[in-house]
Amino acid sequence: MKLQRDQEVVESFNYGLPPKDQVVKQKLLINFSPLEAVDPNYPAENSIMGVRVECVIPFEEFIIGGVFSQVVHVIGRQVRQQNDLTEAEANEMIRPLLKLIERMVYEVTEIALDKPGVKINFSSNTK
Repeated sequence: MKLQRDQEVVESFNYGLPPKDQVVKQKLLINFSPLEAVDPNYPAENSIMGVRVECVIPFEEFIIGGVFSQVVHVIGRQVRQQNDLTEAEANEMIRPLLKLIERMVYEVTEIALDKPGVKINFSSNTK
C-alpha cells in the first residue's frame, strides 16, 4: 500500500495532575474516516482518509491526554471504510501519530519532572 501523508496535527495535548478522588481510565480511540477530495482533478483511483487518535494515559503522578490527526492519501486504491484495510495496513496508517504521541510524552515529562522522560511504546507484535 502506497501512502502519501499530510503533516500530523496536534489538535490538543494535555499534561496535568490526576484528580485526587477519581480513578482515570486509560483510553485509546482510533478513527479512520474517508474524506472527499476538494480538487476535481484528484485521481479517482486514489482515496483520502482522515486518521485520528484520541488518548488518555494515566500515570501515578500525572495524566497525559490529547487528540492527534493526519490526512493520508492512499495511492492507487479505493478505501471507503476501516474494514477495507487489513490490520497491518491500519497499523501502518496510524504509526506516525503513535510515534508523535510517544515523543511528546517523553519530551513533556522530561521537562515537567526534571528527570529523564517517560517512555511509552505503542508497538505491537503484529507487522
